[in-house]
Amino acid sequence: MKNIRFMKLVLVLMLMRPLIAKAMEGKILIILNGVGSLMIVIFQDFLTRLRGKRLMLVGDSMNRNQFESMLCLLREGLPDKSKMFEIHGNKITKGRGYYVFRFVDYECTVEFVRSHFLVKEGLRINGQGRSNPTLSIDVIDKTAGRWKSADILVFNTGHWWAHGKTSRGKNYYKEGDYLYPKFDAVEAYRRALKTWAKWIDQNVDPKKQLVLYRGYSSAHFRGGDWDSGGTCNGETAPVLSGAILNNYPVKMKIVEEVIQEMKNPVTLLNVTRLTNFRKDGHPSIFGKNVTAGIKVSTRRQDCSHWCLPGVPDAWNELIYANLVQQTVSKS
Repeated sequence: MKNIRFMKLVLVLMLMRPLIAKAMEGKILIILNGVGSLMIVIFQDFLTRLRGKRLMLVGDSMNRNQFESMLCLLREGLPDKSKMFEIHGNKITKGRGYYVFRFVDYECTVEFVRSHFLVKEGLRINGQGRSNPTLSIDVIDKTAGRWKSADILVFNTGHWWAHGKTSRGKNYYKEGDYLYPKFDAVEAYRRALKTWAKWIDQNVDPKKQLVLYRGYSSAHFRGGDWDSGGTCNGETAPVLSGAILNNYPVKMKIVEEVIQEMKNPVTLLNVTRLTNFRKDGHPSIFGKNVTAGIKVSTRRQDCSHWCLPGVPDAWNELIYANLVQQTVSKS
């Protein structure tokens, strides 16, 4: 696994060598033999660019996946691993929606804020006295107060829009006080993103803050979906041909349109086609119940999230590339 990550980083370094050399003001990179040395050079430079800043990833569990990758990558740049910790002492779990990891020597933090839709989730009481979920597509998410103070923001939303109640759209979507009896999920996604875009334009200072939006990440279920028996276990190689390689969801076209209409600049990390190839990169049956020392799920397979080291590492390398490019552009 280390060799795979090493080769990816070699490629990135080769492609970015002129940019990195200029950004580091002509300093010579002394790279010793071995896997670890090259990784440390890159991750220490990444940390240096984050010095004194707050990097915040906001979104669903796919962004938590990317957040975990980011922590692993940056930790490699620390000689003293104890100088990185979660400030509240929390361990990363699915249940908790806010984490702040501090890197002491660089006076920076890497944070995750859970926001499945980027707009406000709520509840209503139906005629039988039971509570049902709602989604206000014209109101920004309640966590937005945390977003304002970040220096670098990485957003995503997408996977929760394919879930049952969200895709059906019956008595679920709201605008103002009006609950739509039936509303199209694609149009709801468009309006929610426009709500997010309006918030960015009104609350983010582009001279001081960098905003990125990480695009839709492909899932690879066979014979069903995440909740209907879909599988991906046994995959050991990427997809090299077939219709999936040309798959580009309508959600991504909407993201592009919304970003183009915004006043403030937003960098789109368009990883969709990159992830189309990687049917072999998911946890599949691993990660649930412990069987013979290995965590295995016999009921549901995870064919949407990613193993680490793995695909999200490349997404974070794109963030690093953006930071390098920014330095070069200013010089």
